[in-house]
Amino acid sequence: MFGKGFIKTYLSGMIRAAVVAVLVLMQFALVFFMAVRLARFGLLLYIFVDVVCIIAVTMIVNDRASNSFKLGWMVIIAVLPIAGLIMYLLWGRPEGTKKIRSRHLSYLNNSRTFNKPDPAVFEAFREDFREYRGLAGLAQNYGFPITSGNELRYFDSGEIAFETLIEDLEKAEKFIFMSFFIVADGVLWQRIKPVLVDKAAKGVEIRIQYDDFGSMLRTDDQFWNELEKAGIRTARFNRITRYLNRLYLNYRNHQKIVVIDGNIGYTGGFNLADEYVNAIERFGHWKDGGVRIVGAGVWGLTTTFIGMWDMIVHVMETDVDRYRPTVSVDNKHSYCQIISDGPENNPENPIYDTVTAFCAGANDFLYISTPYLVIEDSLGDTLIRAAKSGIDVRIVTPGIPDKKMVNLLTKYNYGRLLEGGVRIYEYTPGFIHIKNFITRDCGIIGTINLDYRSLFLHYECGALVWDREFIEEAEEDFLRTFECSREISYEEWKKRSKWDKLLQWFLNLFASEV
Repeated sequence: MFGKGFIKTYLSGMIRAAVVAVLVLMQFALVFFMAVRLARFGLLLYIFVDVVCIIAVTMIVNDRASNSFKLGWMVIIAVLPIAGLIMYLLWGRPEGTKKIRSRHLSYLNNSRTFNKPDPAVFEAFREDFREYRGLAGLAQNYGFPITSGNELRYFDSGEIAFETLIEDLEKAEKFIFMSFFIVADGVLWQRIKPVLVDKAAKGVEIRIQYDDFGSMLRTDDQFWNELEKAGIRTARFNRITRYLNRLYLNYRNHQKIVVIDGNIGYTGGFNLADEYVNAIERFGHWKDGGVRIVGAGVWGLTTTFIGMWDMIVHVMETDVDRYRPTVSVDNKHSYCQIISDGPENNPENPIYDTVTAFCAGANDFLYISTPYLVIEDSLGDTLIRAAKSGIDVRIVTPGIPDKKMVNLLTKYNYGRLLEGGVRIYEYTPGFIHIKNFITRDCGIIGTINLDYRSLFLHYECGALVWDREFIEEAEEDFLRTFECSREISYEEWKKRSKWDKLLQWFLNLFASEV
């Protein structure tokens, strides 16, 4: 479909990553050197460090963050008192980034002010899907209004999604917004770039935002300068820097959004790189997917994109209404809510709360696909309660992982879920990257992984949908996936090697940091 792809790694990105790493280590070394010089004060230094550690641990315990977050930082401080304290004071305290968070929230909240709920739509929804009114009401109270009049298309592969997306890009007349965690050169990009350059030459407004960490090794400055010269605006999220107090590596923009003329929107697991369309093989067959939205629901993707764009470029968008949908869809019983989240919201977490409420309200069945399974006890308890109440709860994870340490933690999390009645499958052909949650009549599809990083630290987005045809297609995709996956039993899980058990036990202490 896309031909043979390739992975191009840019030397400039590798050098920049190496320089940043060396400079950060040098700053840590300087701190340790100063600590050694102060060692002659012996008892006084020990007492001082001890007191500061007690204060820091007390602050962590009283923080409203999750238990995994608290435990991770307490272990780091206990193992590395001086370095751990420095890392916590720089990166762990919400107050430490209070000014940055306040500024970022102002941009995000400004874009959300354009998300006005329609009481008539919500009342119609309550008539069509009464048992989900609490879930929809929760998301709406967080600023994500429910919309009707949508045409939804389910994609069970990245290949089909991007073929359709390219067709839509070729028809763009007014604007194109694109947001990806990873943008990479390859056969996929070589299909898309000429379309974007041609559209920009014809006066179509094009904006592309990308994450610096995700794209650093796969693109370089020349890559982006060429787009700027072609009239395409670009914005880089959270530049990797050499300074310790600005190194917010945990905070990444993991959103995937494409909006075309305000009338067509895409979100899902796929990034703009060849592995997502299986043009190259990295971890076996790469299974991805997403959703195409036409109609009122696109507006939520548009405002989410604009909020992130404003936050990156530090300019408050004023004329947002010109990006509203101009096409209406005569499908009043297809409902959609676009949900989004980021670390600025902590300790409130709209996506975590929505996912938990979704799982708690599941009926008949609850199917989940996720590349990573490193979850909080509260969400695990919700899944187990659902299974014990007779609901068919199944989770699919990769058979071939992309990150070995995270996969060890994923397998560690199997235990209590399997014991509680949750069924777990591993996708035998390769790596499953699609992020899906479905139950009868309702689903969530987007960028949300079931791990701490995605649920609490990254900027994420997803589509909460009520559309029976869409859910039927997603359910059929799950059933096909189960057939080519291997079910893991609790007895098998208990027989894993002693080395894996020891390593998993240790890694679990840092589950919120991995």
